[in-house]
Amino acid sequence: MSRILIISLLLTASVALCSADQMSGPVSGLLVDRQTHSIRPIVGLAGSAYAGGNAVGEAEFALAASDGRTALVVKRATLFSVGNLDSGQPVWRKLGENKAAAGAAAWSADAKSLAVYFPSASRLRMWTGAQETPESTGDIDLSLIEGRVSALAVGSDGRTAFATIENGEAGALYMLRVGESPRMLQAMSRGSLLAVSGASIYAADRERNEVVRIEGWDSNLTMTTVATSAHGVSDPVGIALTADGRRLLVANGKARQVLVLDAGTSTTVGVVDLDFTPTSLEASGRVFLLAEGEAGQRPAQVLEPAGMTVHFVPIPAPAAAPVVE
Repeated sequence: MSRILIISLLLTASVALCSADQMSGPVSGLLVDRQTHSIRPIVGLAGSAYAGGNAVGEAEFALAASDGRTALVVKRATLFSVGNLDSGQPVWRKLGENKAAAGAAAWSADAKSLAVYFPSASRLRMWTGAQETPESTGDIDLSLIEGRVSALAVGSDGRTAFATIENGEAGALYMLRVGESPRMLQAMSRGSLLAVSGASIYAADRERNEVVRIEGWDSNLTMTTVATSAHGVSDPVGIALTADGRRLLVANGKARQVLVLDAGTSTTVGVVDLDFTPTSLEASGRVFLLAEGEAGQRPAQVLEPAGMTVHFVPIPAPAAAPVVE
C-alpha cells in the first residue's frame, strides 16, 4: 500500500474520530495550526496519533509550551496563558493587554516562564508562574539595540532571556535581564537558533554550521563548541535538548536528518534520516515537532525521542462552511 494512500485513509479516519470524540485518547502534544489559527491536541501515541479538533480557535498568535498542555494565545489584543489543553477543558489565564503585535515568544523548558517580544514597541515582556498565577516580572527596553529579534529563549526564573538580534548581515547573542541593560555575549551569524538547559544556553549558527554552549554568563563566561560540520551539522533549522538534558538534537534542513549528540562529550550517538525537509525542532509533550503540516493536505511530522522514531500526524481538513440557498 502506498504512503499516499495510507495518509489518505488516516485522514479520513481521523475526521471521523474527531467528530465522535476529539479527546478519545492520550494527548501526546499540541500542534499550532497556523492555517486555521488554532491549536489542536495530538491525540494518541506516536505511530497512531492524529490531530484532534480545535482546542483553541481564532488565535492571532499562539505558541505551545514544551509540556504539551499549555500555550500562549493572543486574541483580540489580549494575551492569555491557556492550560489544560490536553483535557478538553482549557483554563484561560489573562496575562495582559497589548495593542502591539507579538513578533516572537518563548517558553522556559519547564513551561512556567514566558517571554514575548513586541517589535513595534522594541520591548520584551516577561512573566513567571504562567501555569497557575501569572505574574509579570517586567519589561526590557530594546530600543537602543539596532536590529530585530530572530531567536528567543527564556530561563526558568522568568527574569532572564537570551535573544539573537540581527542587523543586516550581522547578528549577536544578548543576555536580557529585567532591571539590567542588555549585554552582548557573542557575535553570531544570521538565522541563529537558541535552546536553554539549566545553566547552559546552546546556540546554533546556521551560516557556520556549528553549535556552541555558553555558560557562566553572570561571572566567568565560557563558550564551548559542541558540534560542527564534522559532526554532520548542515543547515540547522532547529535545536533542542531531551528532557534529561543528556542528548542534543539538531535538525538539518537540506540534509533531511536529525543528529543526536551526547551533550556532555559532543560525540554523535545517532542519525535519524527523514523523507521530508524539517522546518523546526520544538518540544511538545512526548514529541518534538519537525514539520507543521497543512490541514487536509499534508500531515505534521513528529519525532518520538524515546526510540528516536519519526511519525506523521494527519490533520483533518477544516469543516466546509454551510451553503445557504
